[in-house]
Amino acid sequence: MHEEITHVFSDGGLLAQHIKGYAPRQQQQDMANTIADALSKSTILIAEAGTGTGKTFAYLVPAILSGQKVIISTGTKNLQDQLFSRDLPTLRKTLALPFQAALLKGRSNYLCHYRLDLAQHDPLQVQYSDTLYDLQVWSGETRTGDLSEEGMLEEGSGLWPKVTSTVDNCLGQTCPNAAECFINEARKTAQEADILVVNHHLLMSDMALKSSGQGEVLPSADAYIIDEAHQLPDIATQFLGDRISSHQVQEFCRDSVREMAKDAADMATLQNHADKTEASLRAFRLTLGDKEQRVPWMSLLEKMGVEHKLNDLLESLEDLSEQLALAAERGKGLAQCHTRSLALLDTLRFFDQENQNDLLVLWVDIRSSGMTLHATPQNVSDYFHEWVDQKRQAWIFTSATLTVAGKFNNFSQQLGLSEAESVVWPSPFDYKKQSLLYMPAIPVEPNHPSYIDHIIEISKDMIAHSQGRTFLLFTSYRALNAVAEALADSKYPLMVQGRASKSHLLTEFRDHGNAVLLGTNSFWEGVDVRGEALSCVLIDKIPFAAPDDPILQAKIDHLRQRGGNPFASIQIPAAVIQLKQGIGRLIRDHTDYGVLVLCDPRFLTKPYGKLFLRSLPPMPITQNNADVAAFFKDRADKD
Repeated sequence: MHEEITHVFSDGGLLAQHIKGYAPRQQQQDMANTIADALSKSTILIAEAGTGTGKTFAYLVPAILSGQKVIISTGTKNLQDQLFSRDLPTLRKTLALPFQAALLKGRSNYLCHYRLDLAQHDPLQVQYSDTLYDLQVWSGETRTGDLSEEGMLEEGSGLWPKVTSTVDNCLGQTCPNAAECFINEARKTAQEADILVVNHHLLMSDMALKSSGQGEVLPSADAYIIDEAHQLPDIATQFLGDRISSHQVQEFCRDSVREMAKDAADMATLQNHADKTEASLRAFRLTLGDKEQRVPWMSLLEKMGVEHKLNDLLESLEDLSEQLALAAERGKGLAQCHTRSLALLDTLRFFDQENQNDLLVLWVDIRSSGMTLHATPQNVSDYFHEWVDQKRQAWIFTSATLTVAGKFNNFSQQLGLSEAESVVWPSPFDYKKQSLLYMPAIPVEPNHPSYIDHIIEISKDMIAHSQGRTFLLFTSYRALNAVAEALADSKYPLMVQGRASKSHLLTEFRDHGNAVLLGTNSFWEGVDVRGEALSCVLIDKIPFAAPDDPILQAKIDHLRQRGGNPFASIQIPAAVIQLKQGIGRLIRDHTDYGVLVLCDPRFLTKPYGKLFLRSLPPMPITQNNADVAAFFKDRADKD
């Protein structure tokens, strides 16, 4: 396959012939050849490809040329759509090869005919009657049923869970609408595809289902390619556990009443037990307090009344389950509700046990809109290693940020990938000429009250030097809001996270060409702004995760009890990866230029700071503000 890959990626090759502005890169061709070898030998490969390598085509081309069935998993639905709607069609035309590609998302993305019909007859949904009518019309026109297709529903719409199904409430093959089910059709297309594009949440959902012996979501494949693989350990942790939410219980109660009205109207006691369960749920939620937080479950159990209200919820749910057992023969929906009640009880009883499992973290995510009880594994490496070991196919994990100071140890240990081959392809960008790293001398550390004042002044200086065109990336909303307030009278357009959607803010930022964007976590990665519109990225401090996160705290305690060093083994590596993601926003093209500003003095004053600096691209470093001004002036003179 190497000759074919050379024909595709070389100077004057197929990509150069068909894609305007395509620039051959040796790193991209080498990466494609290495992936081709892994596919042919069914081996495990961990590949870091620096920004600008062109890793998407580097894995798509060998995947297509291999003739194998390949599942490609991406970090977000946006990247998924980009692969399916833009990159694969481009390569189909470029390579002139016939192959079938399919896109598969989680079931919550697809319109459910049965749930739509229930919503249309639900008096509580009368406010959405016009939208429900539009959805009914659209359901007869769409081929996919993907609700993002025409922007049929706004993200976060209260109608979304009413017209989509969950694993809990799906009737499966007993559904009266099974023949026209969009999810069934999407999965059938996925079975037939050569290249199947999914996202990490769906991949991990499939893994969790198979691990628990409850079936599967994805078809079998010859190879798996995991893009944005640095996100996988955290997402695997989310899915390889049990959880129960107040929303789940509410939906279950309301579905039970709706199915009763349809098929067992004479069983009014079922309504009474459903109402009692919802009342018990509300009482239990109230005992948890008003503060939005993520806290260990055991700390909440010590609060007055929590255990008592949990027992009340369990009792009312058990009573409702008994009523559903009696009603189950009346209709398929009622039978499904009974099955759901048993699953909910199994999970809820887990939090009523006195003897806790040391391998699991029990915690609660409390929000104004509800709460979720979680039982999360301390470590996913054993689960993941076993899963990969059962599938002797090729596994390729790739991202721009997998190494810490050039080593893959942290990533491979998290997923139990001790036998994997690992390779780094550095970015083809010339960071020595295209960039400058400015590390201002700040006399206090980030925990000092005056630290934010220094960040404000440095931000103003950088914005003046770069004439807007700046990302200010923060590790907390508190810092973001303080700096946003201080910049309120800036002469440059200000885009602040939370004041509009992420996509709207980015569009505005690009369109203005001289704007300043202030963002936290979601703007550190997956954001691509090329050209002069983004010429400066400032990072307020080392992005250490909040120590009060219950999962992180449990991992820290667990490692400390065993004599380990959690700061060196957990917190520093995670912060290095996050930092590298933030830095990756600056240079996105070989013609880009810009200044990276790392404000935290601990980069230079703490021993661990060297580990961060060794993980950065080879950029010239200065502590002199005048050098930043000279860098931008030099660029302006050249233009």
